[in-house]
Amino acid sequence: MQLCAITGRKRTTEFLLNLVEGWSNGGVHFIQLREKDLDAPALQSLAQQASTRIDRCRSRLLLNVPAPEWAALARTAGADGVHLAGPPQPGAAAAVRQSFPDAIISLPCHSLDDVAVAVVQPVDLILFSPVFEKLSHPTHGIPGLRRACAAAQGIPVFALGGVTAANAAECVAAGATGIAAIRLFEGDDWRCL
Repeated sequence: MQLCAITGRKRTTEFLLNLVEGWSNGGVHFIQLREKDLDAPALQSLAQQASTRIDRCRSRLLLNVPAPEWAALARTAGADGVHLAGPPQPGAAAAVRQSFPDAIISLPCHSLDDVAVAVVQPVDLILFSPVFEKLSHPTHGIPGLRRACAAAQGIPVFALGGVTAANAAECVAAGATGIAAIRLFEGDDWRCL
């Protein structure tokens, strides 16, 4: 099972950087900096600092960006790729590859239609949500996750949304490559996965 830890910046920068370092040392495969409140210079600075805390033999750093135009910022900051926030847009991955050719590209998908857009891009990872709990979106549950994994045509799918140490194996059994989460990685439960 692969792991994708997503930051939920509620603490100091140093605390966040210590989390990133701990995740990398603990074997988390992907670390996504999801700092929507930061402007481009602040996000680039944080990504540069985080990049120095990651063991590249274990982990890859993805920068959550609002548009493909931010991909160059991710590349110069030392990230391994980007997570394109918002609904999947046709052509977005191709635009990223123009300024960051070897980028790992992740997309959020909330429906099978979103997965269909991701498949034709193609992208490297799909974060499918919400599998379990989410107040703002109807949940898909394990049956929806299973359908998304089949529709992804071999693109790795990470289950997101209410994923816990207790239900992570269920997600993998449904076809997910791994799990992605914010809250799970804020504690130590992820270490038992």
